Parts: sequence; structure tokens; C-alpha cells
Amino acid sequence: MRKIFTKLFSATVVAFAFSTAVQAEDLSGKSWADIEAQAKREGKVTVSVWYLQPQFRGFVKEFENKYGIKVKVPEGTQDGNINKLIAEKNLEKGKMDVIALNADRVANVANRDILTSLKQLPNFEKLNHFLQGVELGETSVGYWGNQTGFAYDPLRIKENELPQSWQDVEKYIRENPKKFGYSDPNGGSSGNAFIQRALVYVNGDYDYRTEKIDEGQIAAWKKTWAWFNERKDALIRTASNADSLTRLNDGELIIVSAWQDHLFSLQKQGAITERLKFYVPEFGMPGGGNVLTIAKNAPNPAASLLFVHWITSPETQRKLSQEFGVRPLDSESGKKDTLFFSTPWRKAEMEYFTKEVISR
Repeated sequence: MRKIFTKLFSATVVAFAFSTAVQAEDLSGKSWADIEAQAKREGKVTVSVWYLQPQFRGFVKEFENKYGIKVKVPEGTQDGNINKLIAEKNLEKGKMDVIALNADRVANVANRDILTSLKQLPNFEKLNHFLQGVELGETSVGYWGNQTGFAYDPLRIKENELPQSWQDVEKYIRENPKKFGYSDPNGGSSGNAFIQRALVYVNGDYDYRTEKIDEGQIAAWKKTWAWFNERKDALIRTASNADSLTRLNDGELIIVSAWQDHLFSLQKQGAITERLKFYVPEFGMPGGGNVLTIAKNAPNPAASLLFVHWITSPETQRKLSQEFGVRPLDSESGKKDTLFFSTPWRKAEMEYFTKEVISR
């Protein structure tokens, strides 16, 4: 009888402990002061970003110093982080806390019921909820605003000579062969940005934000592929975003399609000269950004919320801009951006550009 009582008592204690642990992870109804206190007790948070990890580790030390919470920034790709998040879906506690995503990946991930709501953030309504044409909903907020455009060497071209219209670009390429560069879209999205603008200005505007591609429109893209092929001896296609900027830095190229934050980051590292400048031509180049989410089964849910609150605050957004060259985000950001193609159209663009231009 005593053994039976002992087993029942032990089972009750375990069940109570499990229930208490689960309740401890439920932050709904808690005040922000309680969440901050719990975050400090958790004492750590994992933040999974897929780019600029070494620089990001340095940047988050301010958070660590302010709150006494250790931030781990692991190595990993965006696809790898998403796959890990999905693989851990059925665990009571996963290993992932805060996960950065490109805005156009949000819908796919959010639909899997693996992210938690961020509405408890005290400034939720003032944060960014629209990037790259995507309504972000409750499970993600924008924190990193980026922009494509043209990087150039001001020692080799005057500001009033920079191409602003699409016709200006065509004229510049014609009159300055092998001085304008864009990256292979398979190696860098700044190349995608330029190719997508070409599709709009050579083929004519079209709704490339739909989730279903139109084979008839894709067939009509031959006009744009011909535009690139006719200029193959005048345009320089580089291997990647970094290759474009390296060749601009070395003096081989004068203007290249580029990411503003990438250029700024390389300049901060001393990898390329600070002389190089960036601008967005009047015909427009795509802008967008990245978001932060929190795993539904995050091991450090309070610290995760506190980190997202810190990095999306106006003060930290300004510091991100100073450190990485990104644009600060708020509730109005993204609504007037020139948009990248939606994922199905982007995949088709890359596939057919590879087939019709690169392979020829």
C-alpha cells in the first residue's frame, strides 16, 4: 500500500511540476514588468539570423549589457533555420527563440502554426507590419529595412551624370561599355532587382505580386531576354553582390546594382573604400526588409519578447541604421516601396533568365 501511495504521490508531483512549467511559459495576461523580470531570470536568448552574424554579435552586446541576458547568434542559413524550426514543431520546448526571416517567407512559416503572437509587445501598434508587399500579421514585425539601388564611384562619374530614368540606363550602358555591372541572380539579389526592373521597363508593367504565375506572360519575357543578350558585350554580369562591389572598388566598374546595407557594411569593415556612394534612380528599385519572429515553443519566451522589443525600438532602429546602413522601420514603412516580385514570379524570373541569358 505504501509503495502504491509513493508512486501516486510521485506521479502527482511530476504532473504538477509539468503543469507549472507549461504555465510558466504562457505569458498571456502578464504585465510587461513581469515579462521583463522573467526574461532576466531566463538569462539567455538565441537569435537566428542568416547574414552578417559576426557584426550582429557585436551589435547585440548593448542588449546584453543593458539587461544581463546573454545573446547567442548561431551560424546558419535562412532555409536551414526554417527547416530546424519546423523539425522542432512537436517538441514541448525547441532550441530556437528568435528567428529572422525575409518578409516574403513569412506567410509560409506562419501558416505552420509554429510562431507565437507578438501582440504583447508594449509598442506593437507602432511597429512595422508591412514589408515587400506582405501584411505581416501578429507573428512577425519588421526590424531591418533594406533597399536596392546603384552604387557608384564619384571619382569616375559626376552626380549630375548618374542615370535616373530607364532610358538613361540604356544610354549609359551604350556609351560606357563594360562599366555597368549587375550580379548573377543565382548569386545575389541585387541582380534580381535589376532584372525585375528590366522586365517592367522592357516588357511593360504587369502584376508580379500574385501567387500564381501566368505562362503567357513568361513567354512574353523573351523581349527582355533579347534586351540582355543584345547587350552582352556591354553589360558585366558579376558572380555575386560582393563581387559587384569588389569590382567597383577595384575600378573595373563605375556603376553596379547593389544593396545599400551591404555596401555600408563592407565599408564599415574596411573591405572597400568609403568613397563609394549609393543612390536609388528615379525609375525605382525594389526595397523590402527582414522580420523577427519567435518560436511557439521557444525555451526563453520572455527574453525573446524583450529582445524583439529592444531591437524594434526607435532608439535601436537608429543605431542599426548608423551601424549597418539600413533604414529605420515604423508602422508606415514599406507602404510606398517599389516591390520585389512575389516568390513564384521570382523563381520563374531566375529560372528563365538562367536558361535564356546565362546559358547562351
